[in-house]
Amino acid sequence: MALYIAVTILALFAAGHIVRPVNGQDALHLSRRAYLSRTCMLLLFLVLFLPEALRVNTGNDYNRYMEFMHLVNSNAYVPTEIGFNTLVKALFALSGFENYILVFAVFAALTIGFFLLAIYEQAEDFFFSFALFMLFGYYFQSYNTVRYYLALAMVTWASRFLVERRYVPFLATVAAAAAFHKSVLVVLLLYPLAVIPWKKWIYAAGAVLCGSFLLLPDFWLRVVVRLYPSYENTPYLEGSSFSLVNIARCVLVLALAFYAGRVGKNAGEDRPAGRNTDSASAAAGEEAAGKRRERFWLHQCLMALAIYLTCSFLPFVSRIGYYLTVSQIFFVPALIRALPEKSAVLPGGKRIMVRRVIRAAAFAAALLFFVSFLRRMSSPTVQILPYRSWVFTERLTTMTEMND
Repeated sequence: MALYIAVTILALFAAGHIVRPVNGQDALHLSRRAYLSRTCMLLLFLVLFLPEALRVNTGNDYNRYMEFMHLVNSNAYVPTEIGFNTLVKALFALSGFENYILVFAVFAALTIGFFLLAIYEQAEDFFFSFALFMLFGYYFQSYNTVRYYLALAMVTWASRFLVERRYVPFLATVAAAAAFHKSVLVVLLLYPLAVIPWKKWIYAAGAVLCGSFLLLPDFWLRVVVRLYPSYENTPYLEGSSFSLVNIARCVLVLALAFYAGRVGKNAGEDRPAGRNTDSASAAAGEEAAGKRRERFWLHQCLMALAIYLTCSFLPFVSRIGYYLTVSQIFFVPALIRALPEKSAVLPGGKRIMVRRVIRAAAFAAALLFFVSFLRRMSSPTVQILPYRSWVFTERLTTMTEMND
C-alpha cells in the first residue's frame, strides 16, 4: 500500500506543474514554462507506467489473462475481441515466446497515454481533474480488466470529438476501442443521447424505460444473455451490483451542478447567434461548444444515476456506469471554476471564500473515496495488494512452459 500512496503523491506533485500555454504570455517565460510542463508530463507518465508495467501476478484477473493469451497463441477459442487477440499474437511473435509481461506493459502504456491525453485536452483545471482521476481509483483499477480500461480511456479521449461534432474520428475511435472490449459500443447510444438537448418526451421515455428495468428484470436479463452469451449459467448473473457509493457520488455532483445554476441552463439549442464580426462569431461558437460540453457531462451524470438506481440486477452494470461517470473528473472542476468568487460570513464573524471551501470539500470527498478504495485493494474483487514485480520476484511460468 505504501507504494501506491507514494505513486499517488509523486503523480500529484508532477501534475501540479503541468500547464497549457496561454496566449499573450512572454515568449521566454512561455518556453521555460512549456519545457517544465513537458518534463513533468513525461515524469507523470513514467510514475504511472512503471509500477503497472513491472507488476506480476497483481490483479484479480492477471492469471486469467495469462490463460487467454496462451489460448490466443494456440489458436484456440477465447471470448476476447479481435484487437486483443491480434495484439497478443503480434507481441508474442516479436518476442519469440509467450511474453505476457510485454502485453501487460503495452496495455498499461496505451491506457495511461489515452487518459493523460484526455485530461490534458479537455480539463479546465489539469491538476484538479487529474487528482480526481487518481483519487476516484481509475488508475489503480486499470491494473484489472485491462481490455475494458483501455476502451474506457480511448472513449474518454474521443468524447471531445462528439462534443465538437467531429463524428468520423469519434466513430473511428469507438470502433477501435470495441476491438478490445465490445461493451464500449453502448456509448454509441448513450453519448449522442447525452450531448443533445433533452425535451420533455425524452424525460418521459427515460422514466418509462427505467420503470421497465424495475418491473421486468427477468426480461432484461434474457436480453443481456442474448447479447453476451458467455454470461449464461455463470455467477455473473447472480447477486446485485447496487453501489451506494456511486449513487452518492452522482447525487453530490448533481447537487453541485444545481448550486452552480447549471441544471436546466444548457438544455436548449446551442446554435451560435448570428453576428457580423469574425471574432464575435468565434466567441459565439466557443460559447455554444461550452454549452454542449456541460450539457453532455450533466446528462451523463443523470443517466448514470438512473442506471445505478434501476439496473443493479444486470451483470457488470458498473462498467456501463463508468462510461458515464468518468466525465465527472472534468465536470466537477468546471462547475467549481464557474462559481462566482463570493464570500460568506460565519457565525463567529470570520469571512470565508465560498468557492475555495467547495473546492476543498470536493478534494476531501475524493480523498475519502480513495481511502475507502485503499482498504479494498486486497479484496478478492480487486487484488492489487500485495504488489509483486518481476524485477524482485521470479516471473510466473507460462502455460507453454507448464505443459512442457
